[in-house]
Amino acid sequence: MQKLVLIALLGLLAACSNTNSEERIRISAAASMTDGIGALAMQYSQITGHPVETNFGASSTLAKQIHDGAPADVYVSASREWIDYLRKREHLQGEPVVIARNRIVCVTQKDSSLERKDIADLAARPCLIAVADEGVPAGEYTRQALTKAGVLKKLTSSLVGQKDARAVVSAVQSGNTPVGFVYSSDAYNFEDSLRVLFVVPADMHDSIEYYAALLKNAEHPEAARGLFLYLQSEKAQDELSKLGFIGP
Repeated sequence: MQKLVLIALLGLLAACSNTNSEERIRISAAASMTDGIGALAMQYSQITGHPVETNFGASSTLAKQIHDGAPADVYVSASREWIDYLRKREHLQGEPVVIARNRIVCVTQKDSSLERKDIADLAARPCLIAVADEGVPAGEYTRQALTKAGVLKKLTSSLVGQKDARAVVSAVQSGNTPVGFVYSSDAYNFEDSLRVLFVVPADMHDSIEYYAALLKNAEHPEAARGLFLYLQSEKAQDELSKLGFIGP
């Protein structure tokens, strides 16, 4: 599969290098992919000369924006649910592809003395907990884990909702909440200010997979397809692994 992607990518990159370099590509991606997609967009732009405009936010928000007509050529979601949302509304061109995986972890400030060993311990000694809002993938994965642990109802009054995963990071960094549930890649990228208290077992929530999809209404289909394939390349996978993501 990787070899086929490489062959297709090389052909498209050659074609893209001969097209109008002013053709701007727009990619809307999950907030937790800010660093990863930001780096890959820059690399693709340097290789092809095409400027890449990035738009980050909750996967749910981005999907609804696309359905409402917001310009986007490629979409990256942290949940299959919002890929299916766009598929049912006939916005996808071809099949989506998993480009990375992730985990959910509980974090606190780097210099905090607070300790919690697992969800049960957190429920036994509750404090304010930053979580992504309901409907946002990071929030859904977190609530699935709390539900499976049998403590969601008990902790409901302690949960402080945030618009997306990166907003949870900010809430913990600022001290507004002592702890928060974020992706392991976020904890990795903010290790200078965050400390992992515990990793949520993977069997306590749905598999966390990032899907990339090419959109039907891409303004520059050829250049957009080149970026879509680049996200699947070995070079892209290496870059994402450096940022704490797990390979597909």
